[in-house]
Amino acid sequence: MKIGLLRWLGAPSPYGRGHRLGVVWLRATDDARESDGDRPAYLDPSSDAGQDLRPLDPDLYDRLRRSAARGETSVSALVECGALPKGTVTFDQLLSFADLSPTERAKRTIRRERWFHEAMVAVASCSLVFVDSDNIPRDADESLLSSHLRAEDDTSLSEMGRLLERGQSVVTHRRVGDSEAVAEHAESRMAEVYETLGAEPVVAVSGSGVSTRLFTVIPHPGHRPDVQHRIGALQMSRWGDEFRVYRWRHEMTFV
Repeated sequence: MKIGLLRWLGAPSPYGRGHRLGVVWLRATDDARESDGDRPAYLDPSSDAGQDLRPLDPDLYDRLRRSAARGETSVSALVECGALPKGTVTFDQLLSFADLSPTERAKRTIRRERWFHEAMVAVASCSLVFVDSDNIPRDADESLLSSHLRAEDDTSLSEMGRLLERGQSVVTHRRVGDSEAVAEHAESRMAEVYETLGAEPVVAVSGSGVSTRLFTVIPHPGHRPDVQHRIGALQMSRWGDEFRVYRWRHEMTFV
């Protein structure tokens, strides 16, 4: 779902000339997942999940399947195998506070700032940036005051604002466990983005139950018509049954 959405938003199409994609992978530890070689069950085309997923984008599915079979599952491998669009820029420098205590707030702030500055430099040529973190984007100060793990693996709305300010659109995502409250999650997320950044987001939700993922697309004003067209076309495509889409409306009220 993640890579399929990014391909749809970034690739050239009748709705726009396409966007160069940047992927900022927020690595909090030396993650063994990037080289464990495990082949997800859904990449078995004979499985129920495989039979549901492959028709959505056969090219993507087959590229992922071949890459996983070779044990190549890192973010760079996704570019090399062609799963991510040609020209995608990736940044996966480790961010760790393991040597700092939770009370060393100033040092954590400086380290985080240096890390994000390097990320911004890496993806400077991109018009669409995906920040790959499963956690809820929060204000930077709050993230630094929270738990050790969250402080390592969080996505700051103020950082998203810096990307928007220099003309880039942003995609981020989080997991939500309560599938029955998806609409409330989406509305709350859009209100948070609008109130903090003044941007009008779109939220696309995939999955259900514990695997529900909420993707927040924050378009730069200059990209808004293109993004709106692409999201509308997504809903009319084979992907339409996989994503529930929520759009920001000024008249929306949030409880």
